[in-house]
Amino acid sequence: MDGQTEGGAAVDIETGQITWEKAELGGLSVDSVRMVEGSLLMEAARPNLLLIFDPVTGAVVFDSRRLGIAQVVTRRVLPQSGTLLVHGRRAQGPPVVALYDLVTGEQRWANETLFEQTEPKKKGLGGLMQNLVRVASEATALEVLQAGPDMIVVNTLTGLRAMDARTGAVRWSTSLPTARAGNPARHVRLYPSLDKTDRLYVSFDDRVMAYRLADGQALWAKAAMVQGWVHDIVQHPGGIIILPESPPPNEATGNVKIINDVVQTGLNVARYDDGATIADKPLHMGGTVTDAMVVGGSAVLAVDAQSKTFVNVLDVATATLRLKKDVKIKGQLAYAELTPAGLLYVSRPDERTDAEVNVIDLASGEPRFKDAIQGDRRAYLYHAVEGRTLYVFANKDHKVYAVDRDAGTFRALGGEIKLQGGEDVTDLEIRPAGIVLISSQNLVVVARDGQVKQRVYYPAPQLPGLLRALHALNSVRAGLYGAAASAYGDAFAQASRNATDTTAKRITAQLATAYTQGGAQLTGYSRQSAALATKRFRASLTVPGSVFMLTRAPDGNGNVLLQIDKESAQARSRVDLGKEREPVYAVDDVAGMLFLRTAPGTLVGYRL
Repeated sequence: MDGQTEGGAAVDIETGQITWEKAELGGLSVDSVRMVEGSLLMEAARPNLLLIFDPVTGAVVFDSRRLGIAQVVTRRVLPQSGTLLVHGRRAQGPPVVALYDLVTGEQRWANETLFEQTEPKKKGLGGLMQNLVRVASEATALEVLQAGPDMIVVNTLTGLRAMDARTGAVRWSTSLPTARAGNPARHVRLYPSLDKTDRLYVSFDDRVMAYRLADGQALWAKAAMVQGWVHDIVQHPGGIIILPESPPPNEATGNVKIINDVVQTGLNVARYDDGATIADKPLHMGGTVTDAMVVGGSAVLAVDAQSKTFVNVLDVATATLRLKKDVKIKGQLAYAELTPAGLLYVSRPDERTDAEVNVIDLASGEPRFKDAIQGDRRAYLYHAVEGRTLYVFANKDHKVYAVDRDAGTFRALGGEIKLQGGEDVTDLEIRPAGIVLISSQNLVVVARDGQVKQRVYYPAPQLPGLLRALHALNSVRAGLYGAAASAYGDAFAQASRNATDTTAKRITAQLATAYTQGGAQLTGYSRQSAALATKRFRASLTVPGSVFMLTRAPDGNGNVLLQIDKESAQARSRVDLGKEREPVYAVDDVAGMLFLRTAPGTLVGYRL
């Protein structure tokens, strides 16, 4: 889509024909037109105007001028009902929540009473507080959950409400049981139930509660509680793992314990049937539990305390920790699995510490490697698993390592592999030809015994602006996965969090099946958008067999884009980008196309 001239236009990548044009999109900057997060839609913003539209058909789904909305506070795509929910404030009049059809843009309904107080109106100071909460609620983004095709559950500062997706009428409302009755709940999150279709879960403050979707009745006698604020839950077969975070010391409530300026927290596991917590007392955590990676009947916990990361292993069924004390690691936890040798992990660097690979002995709590595989603060430890071997490239000493996952040992494969141009490795893949190391201008194929089989290097042009479109290539795939997660529904988004590689592969397979079958997940979008999303997402599941490198033309005059085969390191194709100092181009490796603007208003597409 091009929005830089008199109007916005979309071009069919197969034929080059203009499929639609919109004058109101003209003159917008690149940053003003972007994907709506977690959807197949795009939005264009300018002062006093927000348009949300289908990029394939050009149909406008939402125009902020229709309801006189001056500020859009919440926007959420709900594919199960084929709708877009928008909550906004007007310059005059009450705030409004409206629902729009994703295909036609038709407004299905508008609700102007969602923020009205449902509790009896109070007098004096109590009434003043009610009004303040209502006004604040109108300006606060809604928490939104699609609870099946016919119900939308939202949380406002004034309470939890379920709306009929067809009419916008409120079916039921309830107040969350905060520590002090009447106080608005904070840090509210809504979660779909992965296995029990009759309910949803709500976390707020230091507690979690289950509610029946039919009438909003609480399913547990009392909320499950932890120490600290709840920032996430993980629905494990053995129970609901409630992850706490450390509140600021001046906002902590209850029995507060502070060590080194960090509010201590307590984790617990709740039973699905009655919400009772398995551990008599919350398990002491030194800070915020940032992650719980599910590994069989256990979960690997990552704890942040004073910007330092500690790990432990939770046995979910008994709500007990397998390590006597949390183990400090370098960097932040990126990958973890339980092996016969212990807890194998890979960390990613942060501003203060390097990355590392190591194995923690679960009996002693000690790392098995005295000299762990080290990364540095500039680059990740890129890794991939094949059989019982984890391959890792360490940018610190420029070596490929093989970790025996079962034995808990590692060895360097061959000697140092330094990339030309002072580059660091930015990706690692396992392919039939060997271990492939990739950077923006280098590609190296290493045999499994450590011998370098192939390597190529193409010097980059000296103009960094040239590389922007090429580097944006990754966002194409990231956008597809984000849209896919939304299209599959809230349950997919919940299930895909806190997953190990094995689980992620299973989820990806389920998602691919959903797209292949053209299931109900995409029925809300236009037929053209759903078809294109299906085609492109299925293509994106296959890791491409080539990389693109931009380099100077052999004669030194102009630039060329090369498509380099990952197996042979040879150029598959070449596109001359002309003599322009900074050509305007874009690469779409999912469609296998390159688009080059050869003149104002002229776009040429190349099949790669």
